Amino acid sequence: MLHSKYLAGASSLALLAVLGLAAPANAQDVADVEEVVVTGSFIAGTPEDAALPVNVIGADEMQKQGSPSTVDLLKAIPAVSGVLGEANQYAAAQSTGSGNVNLRGLGAHRTLVLMNGRRMAISPGAIYVDTNMIPTAAIGRVEVLKDGAAATYGSDAVGGVVNFITRRNLSGLEVSGNYSAIPGSDGEYGLSAAYGWQGDNADILLTAGYRKRTELPVTERDFAIRSFAENPQGGWSGFGNPGTYLSKANASSAFNTGLIDPGCAAISGPLTTSCQFQFIGFNNLIEEEDHYQIYGEINFDLTESTKFHAEVLYAAHDVANEHSSPSYPPNNIPTSAITTQGQSGFYIPGANPGLQALIAAGQLNPAQAASAGANGLLTTIAWRPIGAGGNDLFGGGAKHDQRYFDTYRVSAGLKGKFEFGGGIGWDAAVTYMDSNAEIATPDILVGKLQMALRGLGGNNCQGTTPGQNGCLWFNPFSSGVKQNVIDGRVNPNYNAATANSREVLDYIYGDYGYKLRSQMLTADLVFNGQLPIDFGAGQLAWAAGAQYRWNGVERQNNDNTNIAVSPCADSSVNPGATCVAQNGPFSFFGALADYDLDQSVGAAFAEFQMPFTDTLTGTFAIRYEDYGGAIGSTTNPKVALKWQATDWLAFRASAGSTFRAPPQTQTANTATTNLSYATAAGGYRAFDLWGNPDLEPEKAQTLNLGAIFEAGDFRATLDYWSFDFEGPINNESGAQILNAIFPNGPTGKNNCGLAAFAALQSRITFADDGSCKAGNINRIRHQYVNGPDIKTSGLDFSANYKLRDVFSGDMNFGLDVTYVLEYVVAQTTIEGVVTAKETDYVGKMDYLGYGSQPQWKGSAFAEYSRGEHNVRWTVRYVDDMIDTRGDSSTFLTNQNGRKIDAFVTNDLSYRVFLPWETTLTAAVINVFDQDPGFARLDLSYDPFTANPLGRYYKVGITKKF
Repeated sequence: MLHSKYLAGASSLALLAVLGLAAPANAQDVADVEEVVVTGSFIAGTPEDAALPVNVIGADEMQKQGSPSTVDLLKAIPAVSGVLGEANQYAAAQSTGSGNVNLRGLGAHRTLVLMNGRRMAISPGAIYVDTNMIPTAAIGRVEVLKDGAAATYGSDAVGGVVNFITRRNLSGLEVSGNYSAIPGSDGEYGLSAAYGWQGDNADILLTAGYRKRTELPVTERDFAIRSFAENPQGGWSGFGNPGTYLSKANASSAFNTGLIDPGCAAISGPLTTSCQFQFIGFNNLIEEEDHYQIYGEINFDLTESTKFHAEVLYAAHDVANEHSSPSYPPNNIPTSAITTQGQSGFYIPGANPGLQALIAAGQLNPAQAASAGANGLLTTIAWRPIGAGGNDLFGGGAKHDQRYFDTYRVSAGLKGKFEFGGGIGWDAAVTYMDSNAEIATPDILVGKLQMALRGLGGNNCQGTTPGQNGCLWFNPFSSGVKQNVIDGRVNPNYNAATANSREVLDYIYGDYGYKLRSQMLTADLVFNGQLPIDFGAGQLAWAAGAQYRWNGVERQNNDNTNIAVSPCADSSVNPGATCVAQNGPFSFFGALADYDLDQSVGAAFAEFQMPFTDTLTGTFAIRYEDYGGAIGSTTNPKVALKWQATDWLAFRASAGSTFRAPPQTQTANTATTNLSYATAAGGYRAFDLWGNPDLEPEKAQTLNLGAIFEAGDFRATLDYWSFDFEGPINNESGAQILNAIFPNGPTGKNNCGLAAFAALQSRITFADDGSCKAGNINRIRHQYVNGPDIKTSGLDFSANYKLRDVFSGDMNFGLDVTYVLEYVVAQTTIEGVVTAKETDYVGKMDYLGYGSQPQWKGSAFAEYSRGEHNVRWTVRYVDDMIDTRGDSSTFLTNQNGRKIDAFVTNDLSYRVFLPWETTLTAAVINVFDQDPGFARLDLSYDPFTANPLGRYYKVGITKKF
């Protein structure tokens, strides 16, 4: 649906007023109100007719806020909770550089994102739209519908709709630039240009934008890097380097005597049951990101009654060096075929130069030295090949991962009006979007690491003599580590001759890499008009039409990643290897299957709007969608009423049903591996998330009851909303699976071997001898399911008051608040075991589960405008939360961080209109330099509800020609 008429001038002011948002301070009151199509309806009408809870954020409002980025703008909306934007590495796999919007905290995949009323394709490898692809220089306003809209837009519009609408009245050239000075980094800057041409029967808009973010290391924020005592979950792992190994008590015994690398105390630690390693210091709070956007739009009259519209978008973002741990702890180990010891594990022979250096330096006791020298050492998962000393293959510090996304979008359509039948309008359009991603995450190849530990590594290795004829040794011990590259602690027992060469590092590493593609083709046809049915207040307005949607998703893996090519742990050195457990050749990540999936959807819909009286208007909409196959079809109705009780008070109500089909990637029998912290294991593990062919669509009932109050210069809205979900599509919680088997933590009594837990236990792969022990947890299998029912409800309140003629200027005050009454999730059962009781998650942070659900979220501002000057003070509030892991071993001995304090920030922004059509904006964000509340997470704060930037300064300038 293309907007047949667009808000500008008086209509924009009127709609803002009706919806209870701040209107431009220098706008003038006018009587004429243009008819528009408001998000959530296909019927054009005056803004006063709006019966749905829609927020409108115009370009003027965004400028007064200091021109926030798309992520910051969406994150600040009280009805939005849980937005990607910073620290994405620990929020969603392969998403760094991306953004999303998550209305009502129901999940970003349940918020439909539109551009000029047309759908956007999902981000490759995800199930939500990447909002960082929106061409910000072209956007004139954002409309946020905080109500289910399946009857209007179909699947995905469960929690609501965000519609980005382009500018329509720019004439001439506009050039803008901005810079944010962020302590600890080189800042962030953006450049954009927009050109508009307005003719008698046509107009053109062309924009281009570039945004640069620079690295903000974790070490630049004291709150983000904590001691082990303060935050054991703060990027600490018991599987580090210096690592833990197994030795033999004598030549005839098995490898079962623990030996911790004696370099632990010098360059790592603390030393508990293993050597603790803090990998978080290698990471960034913000990565270096490059964002590019080019957009073009043309509108012209073909005839007096027919108009043509076309738009083209290209956007990309590149994260060339995402920082991560120098290496990961192995989740995959070589077979006995290449260890030479007759058992699985990484075998380090006594002749390994790194081990010999430890022995020669006297760092092992005599018994250990004798055993290690004669028999070597063995290890499985209780270590990582590279740690405190950094990874020299990537410059001596963090490992570098690559994330590149780009998208092309074309939309074109015609609209007009037939003269017969009282004048029937029509709107036809086709939209195509093609999004691609290239992901490369360097990971160690199991077989090549084992060969290098034996002195047979290197791409030029000839023969079978260790360390000779181009064959290289890999040293896994502290003897080859000069210092801790994060805190500078020097290793007194460093032996430079045993340091790993870049050549051997290059040999053992491979790219866990793949290409992703997401395509969308949508064809829309909408008719609208009026019927000669009139109760005295106006005719019945109607709209009806049809839509065809085709979605396609692809994944193409490189040979090392492809399970059909490299299925086994030894595949990197034995391409013909066969195996039962096809975990692939990488030490951490699991093998993936290629896929090429598509889905077609046909829909028909109708909408009617009837002014029953001068004060009562009703709207009814219904939509039918057919997915075919196992998903089938659905019919979703919606009804809305608006009653203007008095001149100053109106009431609105809407109710409907929503429907969301399972995406193709969630029904395909293939897996994606994510890195997540496992409390029961005391470290990170591989969670293999599998698709489920038996998934059914999720359904929900929505309700909104509201009031609009308007008296003079005071306007306010109050809405009650609720969502009742049946069978919402979610992935099973891997954490719940582990907690059910190990309810008392790593060392307490567990449920291993109990018949009732057998099926659940089979979801866990155990290392070493395969026994069910917390220390043996290797990887966890979970899948998408129709999960437990969810009911959530709450209140939205917004108010705006203008005080005129104050010292020759105007004061403006605004408030926007969301209060969540409930977020109740029914009892959860996995493999017949109750893994979570019915829980209300309001005011809680449910790590790896239902996310962050603050009870209160809101903002308030006070603004003064005089002549060309405007200054605004804004206070933003995110309520405190309780960590739901409070009863688990996470907080067993340390309650620090169980409550995550509220995040309150104050922003000061200033705008002035200068001569020569120049606008200057300046802002101080987080004036009082408020740190986010401490959370027992990797970065010691919750990235979904807060940000790590602290106080920073932003300046922007716009010049029109």
